[in-house]
Amino acid sequence: MAVASRRHFLAHLLGVTALGAGAALGGAAGAAPLGPVPRLRHRVLVYRLSTHRRRTCGACKAHGANRFYKTSAAADAGRAHLGCNCSIVTQPLPRGLVAHLFRHGDVFDRRSRRKPKKKLLQAKQEGAKRER
Repeated sequence: MAVASRRHFLAHLLGVTALGAGAALGGAAGAAPLGPVPRLRHRVLVYRLSTHRRRTCGACKAHGANRFYKTSAAADAGRAHLGCNCSIVTQPLPRGLVAHLFRHGDVFDRRSRRKPKKKLLQAKQEGAKRER
């Protein structure tokens, strides 16, 4: 009899254990999925453009990192450019956050949060200078 290494022994033991668990659950066809089942009761699916495993330009990367879409159609219409081939993926977010993000439309851009504050401050400063 050949002497097996510890790695082969553990792999064999794991395989036998998994096979026994599958048989106990009613076979491979009737087996329940392993791992936690995601709870989406208090979450809403939003859409994003994904650049993973693709060769993409900077505009696509920036859009994928910063934009959230309420619908798949909005995500398709909000691509960075005409030749964009980024895939549309879903991401679950809490209901309250989704209501807050999309209160002004179907698209939320993280980058736009900072800019209006700066422009608003500049406009206030310019208005104060004009009044003097």
